[in-house]
Amino acid sequence: MKHLGQLLKKHIETNHIKKRDVAGAADISYNYLSTLFNKETMDCALWEKLCAGAGLNPAIAFDIPDKGNKSYSDIQAHTVVGSATVMIGAEQKTLLDLLAEKERLIQVLIAASGLNIGTTKGQDQ
Repeated sequence: MKHLGQLLKKHIETNHIKKRDVAGAADISYNYLSTLFNKETMDCALWEKLCAGAGLNPAIAFDIPDKGNKSYSDIQAHTVVGSATVMIGAEQKTLLDLLAEKERLIQVLIAASGLNIGTTKGQDQ
């Protein structure tokens, strides 16, 4: 696990976020927030409030190995009201993989049958 206080401080400073705003969102004093920057660990509920106030994903605190179960949370969209992240879980990924496999099979069968589906060659005659 990473040093939470330093992680939060770096995020706030890098993104030019007002420390008073983060402290207010977490319902703590500005001085207490400053002391938290030196804390390696902290209460999960407090960490969640601080992250919400700073616009930081609380999961960044955990060391997740590269191998193993992959997450597809890197699909992002920027909307009128702000950024949105789409998370595709293991079940949806399995369905997408199955759909892609079926699509490949359909293409192979079409090619093997000699049909010209998807071309304008046979439609103009």
